[in-house]
Amino acid sequence: MAAEASTEVEIYGRRYRLRSTHEGSDVEKLAAFVDRRMRQLAQHLPQVDSAKLAVLAALNIAEELFREQQTDPGTRTEKIRERVEGLIAKLDAALGVSS
Repeated sequence: MAAEASTEVEIYGRRYRLRSTHEGSDVEKLAAFVDRRMRQLAQHLPQVDSAKLAVLAALNIAEELFREQQTDPGTRTEKIRERVEGLIAKLDAALGVSS
């Protein structure tokens, strides 16, 4: 088992020191994702306090996770393939590569 490390992150204006066995950069990415989601919700719900925004963000993220888990693995693979092909096309265009 990997050793725990402490990572300081900021979510919705508050600093947190989190202990995790994951890389600090991974913890920072997760915190940034939660921060973005809370800020998106706050734009639509400006009067809602941060605790309620956190719960709403958690529910939104959980709903996305459940939806993704219920997706057929073949469909997921196809979505990934399409996304990779799109990214390759963008890279080719940026590099001036013609097919």
